[in-house]
Amino acid sequence: MEAAAAAAERQGFLAYGQRLTSGEGGFFFFPIRHHSPACALHLAAALGEIRPRAIVLEMPADFAPLLPLLSHPDIRLPIAIVSVADGEHASDERLPVGYWPFSATSPEWAALRLAGEFGSAVILADRESGARLAAARAEKKGETGEDGEEAPRQGEPRQDETAPALLTDEGQLAYSDYAEGLVKRLGVRDFNEAWDRLFESRAAEKDWRGFFRDVGIHCALSRLATPAEEIAADDTLAREACMRAAMAKAEALSGDGPIAVITGGFHTPVMIDPRADEAKVQPEARPGIQTKSYLIRYTHDHLDRINGYGAGMPSPRWYERLQQRVADGHDDPFTEAATDVVLDLTQRLRRDRPNFTPPLPSLAATVAQAQALADLRGLQGPGRAEILDAARSCLMKGEDPHSGSPLMEALLAELTGEGIGEVPSGAGVPPLVEAVRRRARALGFRIEDGTERNRLLDIHRKPRHLAASRFLHVMTLLGTGFGRCLRGPDWAGGVATDVLFEEWTYRWSPAVESRLVALSIDGDTVERAADAVLARRVQALGEEGQAKNAHAAIRLLMIAAQAGLARSCGALIAAIGPAVATDPDFGRVAVCLSMLDNLQRGRKALGFAGMAGPDELRLIAYRRAIDLLPDLETARDEDVPRYVDALATLNEIAEAGAQAGEGEQPLDLDLLDEGVAALIDADLAPRAAGAVAAIGHMSGRLSAGALATRVIGPLQFSVGETPARVEALAGLLAVQPALLKRTPALLERLDLVLAGFDEADFIEVLPALRLAFTALAPDETDALAAVIAQAKGTDLDLAPRFSGGLTEAEMLANARLNASFAELMRADGLGSWLEERAP
Repeated sequence: MEAAAAAAERQGFLAYGQRLTSGEGGFFFFPIRHHSPACALHLAAALGEIRPRAIVLEMPADFAPLLPLLSHPDIRLPIAIVSVADGEHASDERLPVGYWPFSATSPEWAALRLAGEFGSAVILADRESGARLAAARAEKKGETGEDGEEAPRQGEPRQDETAPALLTDEGQLAYSDYAEGLVKRLGVRDFNEAWDRLFESRAAEKDWRGFFRDVGIHCALSRLATPAEEIAADDTLAREACMRAAMAKAEALSGDGPIAVITGGFHTPVMIDPRADEAKVQPEARPGIQTKSYLIRYTHDHLDRINGYGAGMPSPRWYERLQQRVADGHDDPFTEAATDVVLDLTQRLRRDRPNFTPPLPSLAATVAQAQALADLRGLQGPGRAEILDAARSCLMKGEDPHSGSPLMEALLAELTGEGIGEVPSGAGVPPLVEAVRRRARALGFRIEDGTERNRLLDIHRKPRHLAASRFLHVMTLLGTGFGRCLRGPDWAGGVATDVLFEEWTYRWSPAVESRLVALSIDGDTVERAADAVLARRVQALGEEGQAKNAHAAIRLLMIAAQAGLARSCGALIAAIGPAVATDPDFGRVAVCLSMLDNLQRGRKALGFAGMAGPDELRLIAYRRAIDLLPDLETARDEDVPRYVDALATLNEIAEAGAQAGEGEQPLDLDLLDEGVAALIDADLAPRAAGAVAAIGHMSGRLSAGALATRVIGPLQFSVGETPARVEALAGLLAVQPALLKRTPALLERLDLVLAGFDEADFIEVLPALRLAFTALAPDETDALAAVIAQAKGTDLDLAPRFSGGLTEAEMLANARLNASFAELMRADGLGSWLEERAP
């Protein structure tokens, strides 16, 4: 009975598969997988034979106005349609929300091209992209866990929540329970390899009816294995209602010939046999979010399934090669394509990694091994998995395949490809995209492919390099992700501001282009778009409750200046002054002062030369910091270290700014002296007292002896807990680390105190002392050590003991290793070898 039932079930599935391409009711159903060359080749053969009067195609209906642009003769694949959503308010920024990519192996692309050739009507059958986006957002909110983060299906790549969605998602097909069972049954590594074995291996066959019959059965089984509640949880049923409505619309068209229905295979069963409950679902009249769509360039890298692409085939360049070989009519297209890959891999290695170029016999063996694996697995020829397995066997010598291999990385890059498509300027590309591309090329950036490249810029001596730097910074401000700064001056942090060069890595990608498309409403030039983004970010500071956050505003000012927008920062500069002048936190004001001082010192490079605004802001911050000095007396214990660092910053800037440079106003050092004088006899925390005493001594208000008493006294007379005894010294070192070296009375007093400690007292205070002396830079430590050595009448060799900088953890590990080695030697009777011998 069971065998008979199983046979009947198989016959039922076989009959279903045959119905798909029988022309039943005037419809031919073609279940596809996105970017599958086998589906594209067989679909082209089918459409050429049946010559449909209409094609119902699973694509968002709002993409229909772009269909005429897809026939432009200068389009080069891969490209994509990007859907851009309007904001909730007129002032909101538009965001790219969805991609629909086309590759050379896309069945949809083949259908659109043949529709133009045959004169077939094309009806886009899916929900509008705005409705799909709204449904996706609702689903995400419903599926988030306790931590607010959605758990992906097992094996499914997690996608950036802020990234545009891929509207060709077919996770239900690739990550279903049926797919998992199929992988186990075939003994393959993943669904992609299973698909290749079952279907891509048949790319060169001539029986398109048999091919789509089997694909249809496969997809029907996948749908049957998917729980109905999971299908109903997203917008699948609503989308399928739109597809059936499109079929009815196509059926109403006049003319001869059948109708071709081309959808993702998961949807095909309910196109030909809708269940009663599914047939009741009606398409929505309006989309959930208003969108507009554009054509953009796409890359092989983003098509690659391994890189997280949510729908489609891995290694797109491999499948393009295979499709081309089949289309050219080669007797053994698989082996020809595999040979192409191996030869191109050799060229890549000779160019990029000559030390890894394999010899000719190994290359020949790789192709032969791939053929042998295909024969063993019952395939018509080697596919992607066979090439990878053969390469691991024949080309990797002595390498751990689990730790990464430069050769295998190069092979994967060759299988993926590095191409980038081309969308002609007359094919719906916004002017901003063209303006940015022209600017990038004029400044020497290579954007003809999706390869990541490095660029070293001499920003102080070469005007064109400075212009390139500002272009990269403005692209960062725009949020395009075009470039990433690896090293260069950090004006906000005051780090490496004297560095002459910036080093960047950059790459043109679909994300760059789609972001520019979204910003195109702000203007048709880089400058106009950047001004609009800057204005929104200034407005956002207020809306986020940060209107008085001077630190955030100054950082934004730095970003804008590096992007070459200094002349557009008037409103931002005007907002910073009041924010600084009313900030109640001494530590935060000191940080703002430091940033504004950096900005003033870099005014020429940042584009502020000749502008009074930044210098005025520095003066405002300096005076505000002086006004807040009394807060040191009432500072909470947890704030004291931060306030002492702020005092050190204030003192350093005041000393450096007392002498005005060209185009700036001097800082009044007397204001700081008076503020500190009022605190000398105040009841301060020990660290703050030490810092104030140090500045008071430098201004002549405290003698060296008095300074020594205030700073070394707590250590000498055991005032407070052990760490607190060193706090005053730590405060001095934080603001004036050179005082120990320059003040003999201070150093002698410290030496006297430390010499009077017994071993237990010294060990007890040592950790706090070491922490205090970390305030000294390495050269300051060496200079102090030299002074101490001279005072002790000894020579001090400051030559480096190590060729590289070892961390403390590494030194401790080496010490433990040395001790273990010594124990082993003693256990072997070799302890005498460790003893020092007299000369």
